Amino acid sequence: MKANLISMNILVDSSGSMESIASDMVGALNHLVDENRDLDVLATYSIFSDEYQPIFADRPIKDVNRFQLKPNGRTALVESACKMIDEVGTRLAAMPEAERPEKVMFVIVTDGLENYSKPEYTRNRLMKKIKKQTEVYNWLFLYLGANQDAIAVAESYGIAADKAVDFSPRNALDSGIILAEKVRRVSYYESETIQNIAFDDTDREELMK
Repeated sequence: MKANLISMNILVDSSGSMESIASDMVGALNHLVDENRDLDVLATYSIFSDEYQPIFADRPIKDVNRFQLKPNGRTALVESACKMIDEVGTRLAAMPEAERPEKVMFVIVTDGLENYSKPEYTRNRLMKKIKKQTEVYNWLFLYLGANQDAIAVAESYGIAADKAVDFSPRNALDSGIILAEKVRRVSYYESETIQNIAFDDTDREELMK
């Protein structure tokens, strides 16, 4: 694997309920990238509403342009997460060993609950995928949720409680600051220890103040 190369994968809710915070969320994503352009990161960005929509994949972070988010539709979160996990895994497996990122992080951001995935995309199906990628391949999953009990929802998907955080819609912009710091920490940590990266009390207070 390529030492200290990070695969940063971001899945963002673009359902209609995101309309009120779309501008702040775009600002958060831009901040996340701008603060880490000096790192060795391949960025992948996808959005979801009624359907899963990949925007770009494995783009060097220094080449990432401004983000866009145009909310509409409902929330096919489980289906979209399943599809993105599969896509990322397939691309990583196809890379030559010497070029494959040493560290993988997968971030889900949503302001609402699942309500539109096809019946075959169950919570249990998603949980199995997350469990495999975490335990076998050491992916770091982070979950940011507004208007919900983010920890409970994340745990129902197989994401550890300390890897989930609630955020107030009025603090959506601050989520970019928190996530930028997590990416920076991933770059500092040894690959074997990135599961120690988590949201702390300061993060939780900042995002819910």
